Formats: sequence, structure tokens, C-alpha cells
Amino acid sequence: MNVDRQYPLALDGDPEREAIEAVHAATALYTAEPVVDQLLDLLQWPANGGSLLDPSCGNGMFLVRALERVLAMAPAASDEALLQLTGWEFHPPAAAEARQRVETRLILAGRSAGDAQRLAARMVVCADFLTAGPDSPSVNFIAGNPPYLRRLRVPSLLQRQYDAVVPGHARADLLHAFLDRCVRCLKPGGRIGLVTADRWLAAAQGAALRAEMGRYVAIAHLQRLDARSTFFRSKTRVAGTPPRVHPVALLLAGAGEPGCQPLSAAPIYPGVDAARYRDRPTLGERASVRLAPWLGTDGVFLVDAGAAAALPADLLVPVLAPEDLAGEAVQPPRRWAIRTVPGELPAPSIRLHLQRTLPAMSARGRQAGAWQPPESFHRWDLSRPMLVLPRILARVAPIWLPAGRLPISHQLAIQCDDVAQLRQLADALRQPLATEWLHGHAPRLENGYHQLSAPLLRRMPLAIDG
Repeated sequence: MNVDRQYPLALDGDPEREAIEAVHAATALYTAEPVVDQLLDLLQWPANGGSLLDPSCGNGMFLVRALERVLAMAPAASDEALLQLTGWEFHPPAAAEARQRVETRLILAGRSAGDAQRLAARMVVCADFLTAGPDSPSVNFIAGNPPYLRRLRVPSLLQRQYDAVVPGHARADLLHAFLDRCVRCLKPGGRIGLVTADRWLAAAQGAALRAEMGRYVAIAHLQRLDARSTFFRSKTRVAGTPPRVHPVALLLAGAGEPGCQPLSAAPIYPGVDAARYRDRPTLGERASVRLAPWLGTDGVFLVDAGAAAALPADLLVPVLAPEDLAGEAVQPPRRWAIRTVPGELPAPSIRLHLQRTLPAMSARGRQAGAWQPPESFHRWDLSRPMLVLPRILARVAPIWLPAGRLPISHQLAIQCDDVAQLRQLADALRQPLATEWLHGHAPRLENGYHQLSAPLLRRMPLAIDG
């Protein structure tokens, strides 16, 4: 993208302009003033001197708060001192707003309107930091709130531009790309202070990025923030609701600096005291944990009582779907799964039923084998009870499921050989330790809910001695 390319305020059919507008609409999470001030305090800027860059300055909040500090130290600061501050913004209306705010503050400091406009135009660069910004050590300090947007949601035109300059380990999310470039343009001894979404710290998709960043920087400060007070003008969210971002305040210093937490491919969980869980047995050591099958469109491999009455009872399995739970109480079966075995021809009545209903199966659920459900369950041992947990939950409260019933729809199922041991595991999972661990380690959703996966559940420590 050309630096300072000017666009009309209305869309004019320019594909690049439309792509920029789409990304801005999805990422316009501007940072509240107290959070900005906290990060500038952590950076100890401008007391430490040197240049400061905001890689995605939005409406200019970081720039103006940093400018306030320069002017507080030197009300008649020179052009050279003021131009130590630079912000990059690829959305022209946002860049114009940032320049206007900088101009206004400079005029209040005694600069002429012409001087203020000239300086603001140089301090706020209207261009894409990823494609036109510095990519070699040239900046002492970096402060800002880079955009968070998964690659699949970035318009294809911009994807192609970014793929040409962003290394493979940083392409999964715009946040990854900004973090990588920030590290690359930091001078030795510099600092980076950012508000970021937390997902890059623990997600497997961020492992390569963390490992690469860890060659150059380490974590000097990491703190969870409240989305309700961290952001304003939050994307296109309904007024009064927080954005679907779980932010952290992050300070990065040089790798190997005393008192810093190294960055590596290993996941990082902000605010978690790992010592609390050390040497405790995990659920995966005591039981098998698996994802319950999804059986596709209702009426095909999953039938109600009316359809079940016309099919052989010994080929039907009562299921437990999430809607069959009333709190922690298991309701009587309302649907049954048709049991088929790979390589075996089903009973005639089952074949007739499937021939009639398979055309209704969603595209996602269609299999090459005509007699197989989207996800098989023929090897599940239903002769033993199991514990069931939903994938989306606010606390760990396992459901006891008696033998003979199959959980479905990607609930999490826990089984072990001994019924007494399974009861012990149920008691352990109901202890506060399990929910505390969930809150510290599972990806956060909204309203206090978390997303649990089978691999994560296997790692859950248990409040069991020995």
C-alpha cells in the first residue's frame, strides 16, 4: 500500500478500500485512557528517552497520551523531540481522526495551526504497518493495541499482500503478524508494551510464533484486563456489551533480562500459579476422555420414539443430548441412535430406513459408506457408566450417565474400569480445584463461560491424594 494514499470517505468500488473497511469494522477496539497510561508507565517513557511507535494507532489515543508526557517534561519541545513519536494507521478516516487530535493538542501547547498540521501529518503515517512499516531494528519503544483477526476473516486481497511479507509462523492472525513485526523492528534494549487478546499465549496455533519471539524477547509483565473497561468503540457490538476479546496488558523486554519470563512454544496462562497443581494426578492418568460422536441430521441415524418403534430394538441405543439435561439431572431418553458396524450389511428394516432418509443428511454428515453415521460409535463400551461434561461450561459439574446410554453432539465423556474409581473422579471434579483450573487454562468465552476440549480435560489436575 502506498503511504498516505487518500481515499474518499464513501466506498467507491475500490477493492483495497473495501478490504480495509472490512478489517477496520472487525478490529476497531480502541483502548481506554487508563489502560494506555498504565502501559506507558510500564515502558517508563519518555523518561527512558528514544523513539516510540504505535503500529496501529487508530484514533490516536496512545499518541496523544504519549504526547502529553513529552509536553509535560518540555512544554516547548522541539520538532525533533516531537517526531520521536510515530503512529501507523491503515484506515484513512481513523488516521485523519488521530491527526486531528494530535493537531489540537499541539495548538494548545502553543504551536501555530500550520506547524501543528505539518507535525501531525508526519507523526501519523497513513499506511499499513505490515506491508510498509519498518522490519529491522529502528525503534526504541513500541506501545499500542494491535488488531486481532484470524486469517480466514481477512479479505483475500489483503491476505495475498500479507503473505508476501509475513513469515509463516505469524500468518494465523493479524495479531501474530503485528507481534512478529514489532519484535523485528525493536532496537536492542528496547521495550514493547501492548494490549493484546490472550489467545496467542496459550493456543497451539501460536506455538511457533511464541518460539520465534522467544529468541529476541521475554515477558516482563503480564496482566489480565477487563474487556468492559479496556475498550471503547468496540467493533460493531451491541451497545453496553463487552467485545468477544479477553485482553491482557503485556510488557516485553530483551530475552534473558533478569526477572523476565522466557517465551517458548509452551503455552502461557496469565495469572495462573502453576505450583498449585504441581505433582497432582491428572484426569488423563486415571480415566479415558473422549469426544462424544456427532450423528448428523435428525431422522437419519438419530431417530425419535415414533421411528424407533418400527426398527429392531437391539440395534438402537438411547442417547443423551445436551437438551436431555435439566441442570445436572438426566432426563429419560427421547431419541435413539441406530447402531451399524463398518463392513457389515445392516438389517433389512435399517437399510430401508437409511435409504429413505439419507438424502436429508447434511453435506457435512455424508459418508462414503452408505450405512455409516458421520462419526462412528460402534466401539464405544456402553456396558459401563460414564461421566459427561459439556464443552461450553462455567464450572466443572460432571453428569453421571448410567450404562447403556450414549452421549452425543461432542459432549466430553469420561470412563474408567472401576465404578468406585469413577465415583471418586466425579467427587474430585466437583472440588473447587477443578473449576479454578478450568478458569485459568480453558479458552474464555462470554459471561464467565469457557471452552473445554478433550486434550485439555485430560490435563486437568485432580483433588486426590496419591
